[in-house]
Amino acid sequence: HRILPDVAAARLYDTWKTLIPTLVDVQLGYTQRTVGKILKRPSTVLSACRSRKCAQRRTTLIGLFF
Repeated sequence: HRILPDVAAARLYDTWKTLIPTLVDVQLGYTQRTVGKILKRPSTVLSACRSRKCAQRRTTLIGLFF
């Protein structure tokens, strides 16, 4: 038996299918700038908030290098 994806799975797939192509050039540029160099921890918090009114959130990001 083959189980077909439900609506939520199809929506998630479509979201990734749209997002991934936008990340390719950014990742390639980052790789070109950093290959063979020591990675340093950022000295400041990375944020897109332009005012102090943004809701505070903390996210842990695990980078996979291969």
